[in-house]
Amino acid sequence: MTEKLEDLKRRAQNLRYKDEKELDDIIRKSKMYLEKLFPNKFTYASEIGQIRFFPGYYVSGMGDRPYRESWSKGQQKLINLLDTRIEELKLESSKPKSIKPEVQVVERIVEVQDQEKINELTQEINTLRQTKSLWSKINWGIFIPILLSIIGGAYYFGYQNGKAQFDIEKLELFETNKVFLTQNDSLKTALDASQELVSELEQLVPDNSELRQKFPLKVRISFLSPTSIFNGSTLISAKEDFGDKAILDFKGIKGVSKLYSGDFDSLRIEIKQGDRFYIKDEKGVIYPVNVLSSGVDVDLEITEKK
Repeated sequence: MTEKLEDLKRRAQNLRYKDEKELDDIIRKSKMYLEKLFPNKFTYASEIGQIRFFPGYYVSGMGDRPYRESWSKGQQKLINLLDTRIEELKLESSKPKSIKPEVQVVERIVEVQDQEKINELTQEINTLRQTKSLWSKINWGIFIPILLSIIGGAYYFGYQNGKAQFDIEKLELFETNKVFLTQNDSLKTALDASQELVSELEQLVPDNSELRQKFPLKVRISFLSPTSIFNGSTLISAKEDFGDKAILDFKGIKGVSKLYSGDFDSLRIEIKQGDRFYIKDEKGVIYPVNVLSSGVDVDLEITEKK
């Protein structure tokens, strides 16, 4: 059954950069075969989906290098994962098949008093049946030992049968515990992979949390929902006006103006494609804004005044 995984590993080793069609097919088939080959290890298939082939962030002008590094790391993790599962299958196939012990019912013969005494007791019982005082005629010295022997034999047989049943249940509980331990190991592996991803992302964030905004800043504002800029400090809402005009509403700034030397006493402005207006933020910094489009959505280009 390792042939399919061997083929997927070979395809992963020959995977070319940005061949997303081939990558998607490898990932889908890897998940399918892992689910079929390891039905009790449900996290194996999810580990495939946790592998990242693209960086989790984007900074303007960062180039192609982070993409190639992420692709290379993801490709190697996929190869390593498939190789590990192949080795696990080989180890499983080399193990001797465990056979559950068959339950054997052992017939035990309980020794009782000899047959002569039993015959004597039978004759005495038959004789006593013909009398009115039955209990006074029983030979208790013979009867009680025989009765105790029969009861003891029945008890011993019941004890052995119950013990065998208990051993079977204990074996089943042991096998179930092994399955739970295996699933726990798989969950720990998935958790370690997630923590590794978080650590990689934390290393990508600069120590200085107050990142300086990159200009020119391209912003697209939908007529359906507002958009935030300046690291979330400013909110812009747009609604369609007559023709190709639109009206913008701002929150988190001092005001907007058509002129650089304007009063900036309003948070609303009417614009159309090709216009230029100015934003003054809470710190008094003025930013020129070019209207690139105002038809379907509003596309703005915010620049920094030099």
